[in-house]
Amino acid sequence: MHKSSAGQTINLSDSLSKVMKIKPMPTAKFDSRNSFITGRSARIQGIKAGVSFGKVLTIGLGYNWLGTGFTERVVFGNDSYEATLKLRYIAPFIEYSFYKKGPWEAAVPVQLGFGRSFLQIKELGSKRKINEGSIVLYEPIMTVEYKVLNVIGFGGGLGYRIMLKNNHDIRQQFTSPVYALRIRLIFDEIYKRAKARSEE
Repeated sequence: MHKSSAGQTINLSDSLSKVMKIKPMPTAKFDSRNSFITGRSARIQGIKAGVSFGKVLTIGLGYNWLGTGFTERVVFGNDSYEATLKLRYIAPFIEYSFYKKGPWEAAVPVQLGFGRSFLQIKELGSKRKINEGSIVLYEPIMTVEYKVLNVIGFGGGLGYRIMLKNNHDIRQQFTSPVYALRIRLIFDEIYKRAKARSEE
């Protein structure tokens, strides 16, 4: 009888080429990561999708945005307006699972984000953007996840957001510690169970 409760530490000597020979399965998740922007609490939200190789290595792409509303007064022309801070970026990511024990799993996800930050003024119509510029960020995190019925994962993690390229027209400071909460559907397990039922 196979005992799934036994601890398993992924051997780092396993080559990536060996792992990637495993048939990839689709995976997706929603992220809600908390951090700080110029000392104020800020929530970054994201949707990620990709493929998983043997539940060890996951590669994919995500879309992330600032979910907390930050406003400030800005002068545009001869008038003063209330502007909302916006941050949006696309991020390829890779996630390596290095420890498993029963429903518990620990992993290191890393993403590299490319996007824009800007201020948005609604009063000027069409949500006019000002001080817009490109940003590049690097965000490594270590996460721990608990699986329910092996089809839904609940987890959290701790990491750091490093701004490799800032938009210097925005005064806010985005480099910050990050603490993450996430929930995901484990599509490969759902697919296997559905396939098994269809073959009965």
